[in-house]
Amino acid sequence: MHPYREHEATMSATSKILFLLKQQGATPLSPLADALSLTTMGVRQHLQKLEKQGLVAFEDRRLGPGRPSRHWFLTDLGHREFGDRHQDLTLQLLDGIDALFGDEGLKQLIMHRFDAQQTLYVQTLSEAKSFPEKLEMLARLRHEEGYMARVIAEDGYWLLVEDHCPICAAADRCRGLCQQELALFRAVLGNEVEVVRSEHILAEDRRCAYQITPVKAAS
Repeated sequence: MHPYREHEATMSATSKILFLLKQQGATPLSPLADALSLTTMGVRQHLQKLEKQGLVAFEDRRLGPGRPSRHWFLTDLGHREFGDRHQDLTLQLLDGIDALFGDEGLKQLIMHRFDAQQTLYVQTLSEAKSFPEKLEMLARLRHEEGYMARVIAEDGYWLLVEDHCPICAAADRCRGLCQQELALFRAVLGNEVEVVRSEHILAEDRRCAYQITPVKAAS
């Protein structure tokens, strides 16, 4: 069972709502009710409870003729339910490294992290029997690291989607971390595919996503 499903099975209804809003972004009431097998009234009651706690909010969107559709989404406080609780310490450590060792120290720290991740990823992915299986293994590794990662198969390419970034505060402070994430995927997936970041949380997208496209052999 995928770790998403294992975790989801033990969630309360309110936790599942937070999870779905984190994964899907602003969402109307009916799809949430369908996903949770609850009535719209039941989901509305949970949302109102979460709203009082400051974890969710809503906006009314007019998508065509008729009444506006109410879309629910996570607030900043709601997003913080998914991690980053150690961000203050992380930022202090980065500031300390910068103060003591300067840019070169930060570069060495980033490269050390890159090398360690690459070694782990390459060793794990070497057991894959196909490229799709390799992607699923990579998504599982990323999910276990807190990125809420999943693979979506599209027509002619795949999307590696990360609905959460557990190092977002650190990446915002030290942009080299994000550059190395992209370099890491390119290194471990090999030259047979092209990897391009198509969505980026630090660019104010709701998630990070990487388009992975097979490279056509030269004729």
